[in-house]
Amino acid sequence: MAQLKGAIMMFQATLDSVAFQLSDTKKTTRFAIGQLSQISALTWRSQAGQAFSAQVGELSGRLETLVSALLEAESYLSLARNEIYALEAQINAERMAS
Repeated sequence: MAQLKGAIMMFQATLDSVAFQLSDTKKTTRFAIGQLSQISALTWRSQAGQAFSAQVGELSGRLETLVSALLEAESYLSLARNEIYALEAQINAERMAS
């Protein structure tokens, strides 16, 4: 039982670390999208500038897709946390019953 409790604590620490990394990545990605929006708002007269602007738009779209995936990962992480909390509560209940 003690080993299981230790494993749960390690898994919770891992989930916390992943949550922090997801949050940080999401913030950085949104910052990049904001910066790209400023670039795409500029007027590009040359063909090279217009091509660059198109690439900026494409990259911004890909980053938006990344943000969606990060949000989905956060939801999955939340479900995993809930399952861990439920398992921990079950272990505690069994421990109290014995």
